[in-house]
Amino acid sequence: MPSVVRFVGVKWVGVRAVGVAVAALVAGALLPGTAAAAARVSLSVSTADPDYATPVEVHGTGFQSVAKAHGGIYVLFGWIADGSWQPSKGGAAGTTYRYVQDSEAKDNNGYQRFVAFPGSDTANSANGGVVSADGSWSARMVIPGARFKAVDRTGSTTEVDCTKVTCGIITIGAHGVVNPTNETFTPVRFVAPTGSQPPATQPAPPTAAPTGNPAPPTAAPLPVRAATVSAASGAVAAGGTVSVTGSGFSADEQVNVVLKSDPLFLAPARADAAGAVSYTAVIPADVPAGAHTLEFTGSKSGAVGSVPLTVSPAAPAATAPVQPAASESGIGWWPAAVAAAAVLLVVVVIALLRKRKKVKS
Repeated sequence: MPSVVRFVGVKWVGVRAVGVAVAALVAGALLPGTAAAAARVSLSVSTADPDYATPVEVHGTGFQSVAKAHGGIYVLFGWIADGSWQPSKGGAAGTTYRYVQDSEAKDNNGYQRFVAFPGSDTANSANGGVVSADGSWSARMVIPGARFKAVDRTGSTTEVDCTKVTCGIITIGAHGVVNPTNETFTPVRFVAPTGSQPPATQPAPPTAAPTGNPAPPTAAPLPVRAATVSAASGAVAAGGTVSVTGSGFSADEQVNVVLKSDPLFLAPARADAAGAVSYTAVIPADVPAGAHTLEFTGSKSGAVGSVPLTVSPAAPAATAPVQPAASESGIGWWPAAVAAAAVLLVVVVIALLRKRKKVKS
């Protein structure tokens, strides 16, 4: 289990500085890093498109950089609750904050980044760079749109609509290390770009006789690359799993998995060197029963394959058979009964021997 480190900010106040200094020394021994000022995050864009992905450059300053320490900073896109949402104040994913899940691989979708501490034992898995000694870092992310579904620790899903609640960039300690110095939230507004709506349909103008050189023919759009996907079963109960195989993807690419029609991002798959996929889809327990589709999309190739899936209601939890009560020591009732009977037998034998002795005397 990863260690949890809590850093407590200390304030120097007049003659009471002695006790405060002791606390500062303890905190410095726990996290001997650098935090020049309050942690802040700035974004390259002030607004994002509610319906389409928006790339964004994220820059942090004033963060605590702990050389050769475990973990670093998770940079997420999501929503936070009002008040004490932070992990350092008892907050938890799925309850006080929700975010867009993504793979921890370096070539993920960009919805989640990991910025490592310099020299950390986890630095090789960082996909957002390293926190410099002065507490600054930069990472490129993708805001997927204004609506997403978040999965909590129990597997339940919650839909977040960022046009109705405030969402933004969240930073927290990574890999189980809780550090309030590095916990921030930077809001992002969603505004549809001007002219994004398609124009109303107008009657086509009369065709005029061509003059001069005719315009070159418009090239037909390239077809979407198709992948082949098949499931071991076309039906599954909510909360269950179904095995899926596929081919036609690029070698070693990440394959994003979405359960439709109400989009729900599942854990991504990984194609092998031949572009084949072997995947076990875990269907959340609260997915509504009915007809659904599992869609697989290659993150680099764009290859798309899908398979229909019928989801039935979750099976009721099985009732465990009633077992005989055991004593606190874990021994069942019958050994205790045998022991009691043995004690009683000894008492009876002793009483008979005493009575016999009195008769002889």
